[in-house]
Amino acid sequence: MTAHEKLMYQVLGRISEADTPIVFKGALITKLILAESSYTALQRQTKDIDANWIGSPPSMSALVETINASLGDLRRQFYAVAFREYEEKKSAGISILRNHTDDEVILMDISVKPVIGSRIYHYGETEIRGVLANEILADKISVLSKRLIFRRAKDIVDVYALAHCVKIQTQEIFDIYKNNPGREVGTFDEFYSRRQDVEHAYNKLAGIEASHISRMFTHTFRSFLVHL
Repeated sequence: MTAHEKLMYQVLGRISEADTPIVFKGALITKLILAESSYTALQRQTKDIDANWIGSPPSMSALVETINASLGDLRRQFYAVAFREYEEKKSAGISILRNHTDDEVILMDISVKPVIGSRIYHYGETEIRGVLANEILADKISVLSKRLIFRRAKDIVDVYALAHCVKIQTQEIFDIYKNNPGREVGTFDEFYSRRQDVEHAYNKLAGIEASHISRMFTHTFRSFLVHL
């Protein structure tokens, strides 16, 4: 766990404790799911925060005000500003800056769309509201089934690890695709027919720790494709 990740978890905790309409997702929640199962064979570092805004879409000023108000005691050190407005297929971009120096410390991507559900995860004594595991899997399986795999090869790592820790609810995943027309599962053509290109994208990843990394790529999809 890096110092930067610990700081991000503090931010997630403050926002969750303030009961804002924000649910977290992505690598930070994935790491908490893996930690619940004491899965330590594979770790991937992350630098950004991913989240969904739940409910009526806010104005950008209201979104930023909500985040700043929810930072609590961290507000003495940091403040939030917007650098990208959200659109139908584009998330809002929020920067967490350090007071006095205005240095950028954390980037947040916040999408405005529903989730199938959420639950409370724990980082130490800190409570964090995050999406369910199958919501994460639905997003990542969709990516790996298309050309996006070359840009998000990190999802190979996450799906492999999650497949060892959670029960994959196939129907629930397909219900997610059904209720989100912009997200669907593809044919996995790139993975099967362009294996060397996929492996090249995977080998370029940084910040991965694994005791069996040389075997991981070969066996990744055996853990979950049989369920689809």
